Amino acid sequence: MQEIFKITCPCCRSILVIRRRDGAVLETREPLLKESSGDRFQDAFKKVKERGKEIDSKIQEVKKQEEDRKKGADDFFKEALKRAQETKDEKPLNPLDMQ
Repeated sequence: MQEIFKITCPCCRSILVIRRRDGAVLETREPLLKESSGDRFQDAFKKVKERGKEIDSKIQEVKKQEEDRKKGADDFFKEALKRAQETKDEKPLNPLDMQ
C-alpha cells in the first residue's frame, strides 16, 4: 500500500501530504494563486505570465518618465539658448573683474 496520501482541501485548495501509518501531516502545499486550477504546473505558468505583464507595465512607466525628463531638459536648454541669443551683445560678468 501507499505510505503517503495527498489530499486537496476543498476550501483553500492547499495540498496536505499525510503519512498513512500515524496520520501525521508531513507537508502543507499552499496554492500558488488565489484562483488555483488544481494543477501546480499551470498555476506556476500563469503566475510567471502575470509577473511578465507587471514587468512590462513597469518598463513602460519608466520609459514614459525618462521621455518626460528628456523633454524637460530640452525645454530648459532651448530657453537658455533663447536667453543667450537675446543678450548676445552683453558681456557676462567675470568674477575676477569685480576686485
